[in-house]
Amino acid sequence: MTSLTATAAALGLLAAGYALGARKAGPRLLSWAEDAVTPGWRTWKFWPAAPIILIALAWIWTVHPRRSLANVRAWRQPPPPRGPALRFDPDWASKRRTTDREGA
Repeated sequence: MTSLTATAAALGLLAAGYALGARKAGPRLLSWAEDAVTPGWRTWKFWPAAPIILIALAWIWTVHPRRSLANVRAWRQPPPPRGPALRFDPDWASKRRTTDREGA
């Protein structure tokens, strides 16, 4: 490969990357793949979308391994305890203050 060919290939890849980045094709493609994978493997859209999801997962685990691991650990945490259930007071109308009635 000559230096002219290598330079042309590098500039072509750079231009292609810029064009894809400017059109935001990556997030739209990933969004489509997520929607296509959600119904399950029995649909025809699953099979072209699965490699896109796998490539995205490999990319995120390669580029941001600590953040990805922190996210997985956070997802596995039990939910915080819930507060007491709210109770309806059947006598709430008689307990209203007079200032509340004037505004209505």
